[in-house]
Amino acid sequence: MSTDYMIDIYDGNMNLLGSVMRSQAHKEGMWHKAFHCWIVKKSPDKHHRVFLQLRGKNQATHPSLLDISSAGHLKSGETSHDGIKHIEEELGIKVDFKSLNKLFTINHVYEKDGYINHEFNPTYLLETNKDLTQFKLNPKEVDGLLEASVDDLKNLFNHKVNSIYVSGLFLDDDKYIPYTGAVSIKDFVPHEDSYYVKVMDTINRYFSN
Repeated sequence: MSTDYMIDIYDGNMNLLGSVMRSQAHKEGMWHKAFHCWIVKKSPDKHHRVFLQLRGKNQATHPSLLDISSAGHLKSGETSHDGIKHIEEELGIKVDFKSLNKLFTINHVYEKDGYINHEFNPTYLLETNKDLTQFKLNPKEVDGLLEASVDDLKNLFNHKVNSIYVSGLFLDDDKYIPYTGAVSIKDFVPHEDSYYVKVMDTINRYFSN
């Protein structure tokens, strides 16, 4: 998929202004939308497991970093309903939008080396009973799919621990192989720490209800 395409842009109150190329939006810091979906496997012991995508090493932004289970920009004219295409393209599973649970929409601001990201992020939860082997990962975009517990992630981004253990699949010589290791905050895409904590808190509330 091309990394440059038309996206809708907004003012700070999410009023539609028009559309520009994605590259221009990031160069000038224009507000736009990107779909976020956290895929979570419920656990009977309440240590629910979150699937973390390891971004491909050839990705234009944040290569080789752990990220939301599936995420991506919405093209011009698309809505959150269209965001499920990213789940299918990256992780190889078919998803009905009705199976997603809206958590919240949050603002994200990030700037580095001339790259300015001002995003509105509609954020969803997909509860699944799938195992790692049931995902058909796209090696052009995804270097791995790893699991971590909700509570471990919350403790990490609350700075209560310096690292946590993850396990899953890692792309090695065009083949996904089992992987287990420790990761720290620097191994994740730089969303605000408070965003990760908010997501984990909301996931726990979802399952407690």
